[in-house]
Amino acid sequence: MSLSRRDLPATPTLQAFEAVARLGSFTAAAQELALTQSAVSRQVATLERQLGVTLLQRGGREVVPTPEGVDYASAVRGALGQLQRAALALRASPNQLTLAILPTFGTRWLMPRMPRFLRNNPDITVHFTTRIGQIDLGADGIDAAIHAGRADWPGAESTLLLEDRVQPCGVPTLGPLTPAQIARSPRLALASRPSEWAAWCAAQGLSESGAPPMVFEHLSTLAQACIAGLGVALLPPFLFKPELERGEVMGLAPAWANGAGYWLMTPKAGRPNPATDAFRDWLLTEVTRGDGAFA
Repeated sequence: MSLSRRDLPATPTLQAFEAVARLGSFTAAAQELALTQSAVSRQVATLERQLGVTLLQRGGREVVPTPEGVDYASAVRGALGQLQRAALALRASPNQLTLAILPTFGTRWLMPRMPRFLRNNPDITVHFTTRIGQIDLGADGIDAAIHAGRADWPGAESTLLLEDRVQPCGVPTLGPLTPAQIARSPRLALASRPSEWAAWCAAQGLSESGAPPMVFEHLSTLAQACIAGLGVALLPPFLFKPELERGEVMGLAPAWANGAGYWLMTPKAGRPNPATDAFRDWLLTEVTRGDGAFA
């Protein structure tokens, strides 16, 4: 589909408008774009004339997007971001890998092992970003992501690394407890897994009772709350082996397979990335090393 120039505003005018709409100020936008305030004002005026729509309400020092301006600013922001990611992808070396990691998995399991990957692949540069939950790999410019849960991301291929097993854990002064006592105890839960305790109780033939679980966003914070004695938590033993061995927490019941897993997620579409393939092969080797990492 061909578009006329009237339908395709120049990039500088879009950048100027987006900055003013986001910052609410011509002065702040000018500082960000390294332009004069009058230049930014002219760019926005040109855009409004081209579109035939008022995008900004100007009142004294305050600049507020009109309803049309709010919608258009969101669309422009997305388009400019997509163009930027495409440019970065074109300039990127095939030996670069942008990897999204889970905070606790990344710090406790992956980072101690990364030197082995880098020694074996000295030509590959890895960039890390921390993400929780489902993401759009292509839109975010991410080559691969380590994900805990189910392999249900649209537009992504999944490689199973290991089955997810969690264990009810608490401070040693709590135990031993029966499953029924655990179900009645103060419980700690992850925000990303709000129904995990209900599923554990159901697997024991029990129903949850007592107050709802205390919810935490990060697994590491949940584990620290468990160590502090705030309640019982479902922890993956392979990530908290040191705390279990030191007796800071103890397993109150056997580990349980929750039906989820740890996965490497990669985009289905786009150009193949040799660095991603090398990282996937290395990860699969690491999880089968037999060093007790996932015991």
